[in-house]
Amino acid sequence: MSRGVRLGAVLLAAVGWGACYALDPFLYARVLVNQYSYTAEGGSPEESVPPGSLEPVTLEVEDGVRLGAVYVKSPQQPPRAHVLYFHGICCNLDVHVDRPKRLANLGYDVLVFDYRGWGMSTNVPPTEAGLLADSRAALGWLSARAGLPPERLVYYGRSFGTAVATQLAAHHPPTGLVLESPFSSVEGLMRDSSHMDLPAGFLSQSAWDTEGRLRALEGVPLLLLHGTEDDFVRPEFSDRLYAVAREPKRLVRVDGANHDDIPARMGSVAYARTLESFLADIHTQP
Repeated sequence: MSRGVRLGAVLLAAVGWGACYALDPFLYARVLVNQYSYTAEGGSPEESVPPGSLEPVTLEVEDGVRLGAVYVKSPQQPPRAHVLYFHGICCNLDVHVDRPKRLANLGYDVLVFDYRGWGMSTNVPPTEAGLLADSRAALGWLSARAGLPPERLVYYGRSFGTAVATQLAAHHPPTGLVLESPFSSVEGLMRDSSHMDLPAGFLSQSAWDTEGRLRALEGVPLLLLHGTEDDFVRPEFSDRLYAVAREPKRLVRVDGANHDDIPARMGSVAYARTLESFLADIHTQP
């Protein structure tokens, strides 16, 4: 079943429940756990790291929220860069740590964290403002760990995490911003998915306006990655974001890739070279 059909069915149910119902549970598909079960070994050599590479972390947010997190240390030291990773809407770190492990094997030290209400993080309702506070706590921790100012870190967001990463970039610009399979905004997602004349508030009380934030963001190199066969967040979203973003920017459409398999479809070598080239371009900026 395509994303549009799935979301359309949920929206029809929401209409039946009453116009005041908000679909934040659709946008925030949270799974809470008392203990993480991720391991150093992944489903492939690219997603497996040496034992001891994963360091459990607890982040303290200014409003008293605690976040579950893990620092994935690259076998290559010093690393090529330090990456703050923002995961998608589903599940928790048990599902999302494989992508940071892949990045660690390419030479990057990565901090990935569960937002409030996910995983082992404090179980409070997520909001756009709340996730900004979470992101700031993660940024502060990684900056201290790396011994680098925040503006020398790289942000990598995937799917819903692209909106969270871009929100943080609007307040604390990084040295580079990678967005994999992004959407433009809740309003844009609503228009594209449902083809219904309903307000964006039926999907979420938050706007997550990545398009507007990128339009205003200056001086941050941007890399967009999107699969041509992504029927969950269609590739046209990246086209739109590329059109409004400021230079320097690069859009890579990955032939045959869906919402989840961009690195695999690109192949390990091409994926690694794409990121390396992006970082090299960053480092040549004045």
